[in-house]
Amino acid sequence: MGFFAAILSLIGTGQIAFTGYNLYLSSIAIPKLLSYEDKAVKAAKYSNIAEEQLFKTRTTQAASVGSLLLTLLTAIPFLLLRYSSGSIFLASTVNLAVLIATGKYVGDFWKGKAKMPIPGTGDFNDAIGLTNEIRENEYFLAMSWVAYGVVGLLA
Repeated sequence: MGFFAAILSLIGTGQIAFTGYNLYLSSIAIPKLLSYEDKAVKAAKYSNIAEEQLFKTRTTQAASVGSLLLTLLTAIPFLLLRYSSGSIFLASTVNLAVLIATGKYVGDFWKGKAKMPIPGTGDFNDAIGLTNEIRENEYFLAMSWVAYGVVGLLA
């Protein structure tokens, strides 16, 4: 195994581990949000704003999980099999674009969300914090794909 191949393996292993961690955080955040789903659905029947908020909550969580799964499903085969420099660069570029777009989409909705100082909303507040942590981590994953793509071109 050459030097650049070893670096690719290290980056790929880090991506898989960090993606797994973020999927774990999502597995905590989503049930916390789902615990408010019934109330949100009832409110959405009477308010367009509540309906829009419910839709955005669902779609931002789905987009985040989807981008993490894409990273995982790309990084695992790259770790196990050999690919051409062009394939590595293309997949790195796609993952970079998806993670940045997802981070922006999720951030546009969740970044400004204030935590509610109301009794009984602790789980919702926790979910906001977890979602923002995942969003920030997606940018680190995006940068790891830049590194992976560059090293892949050198390998």
